[in-house]
Amino acid sequence: MENPRDETTAHEPACARVAARFPRGWLRSYVKSKLRRDPIFPAACELLHDSDEPILDVGCGVGLLAFYLRERGCTQSIIGLDVDARKIRHANDAAASRYHDVSFHEQDVQEPIAEFHGNVVLFDVLHYLPLTEQTSLLVRLKESIAPGGVLIIRDCPRDGSLRFWMTWLAEKFAQAVSWNLNTPLHFPTRAQINDVFSESEFAREIRPLWGASPFNNHIFIFRPRARLTVPAAE
Repeated sequence: MENPRDETTAHEPACARVAARFPRGWLRSYVKSKLRRDPIFPAACELLHDSDEPILDVGCGVGLLAFYLRERGCTQSIIGLDVDARKIRHANDAAASRYHDVSFHEQDVQEPIAEFHGNVVLFDVLHYLPLTEQTSLLVRLKESIAPGGVLIIRDCPRDGSLRFWMTWLAEKFAQAVSWNLNTPLHFPTRAQINDVFSESEFAREIRPLWGASPFNNHIFIFRPRARLTVPAAE
């Protein structure tokens, strides 16, 4: 795997190459701005670039993470799932003939997900699900993390802060212009996410990741702990 810090796979040129895969106009402008300004993409690259495990991108949208990782030198196989058929079409069109071992599928995450073991990412998905469905999804996804793999979640914790309300307004706007699906929003608390992953089984890290934005985005990182094996009695 190439070093994502190499000049040929630097952040800015990678963003431009991905954006060029999309039709000229608002979508290309959105893609370029999103990739350049959203700190989740370089953060995810930093966490994933040394792993050889495949990646499952749940709620992949138009495939930006997969394309960004490829342009930064990551070569793992990547599967993207999203309930929005429009976004899956955009992702498959952009991937055609350039990004190999990358596939995108229309999939409602509230339905069973095919068996998978590797790294898992879940960006800005949980708050579109009822709280009970959020827990159910996280329980299923934690079984998909390979030993040595990682689950990366990005979402907005419900904490009543000004940043939280700015995020809520932005999500409602995205729904109003029909970019995101119009469904009730259920932002989880930090504890509701964290409590699914016991400290005895997972190393847990949570930190703000809002960059220069006014939003309340946080990154949650969960790594399975090595399981101790007890030698059998002679």
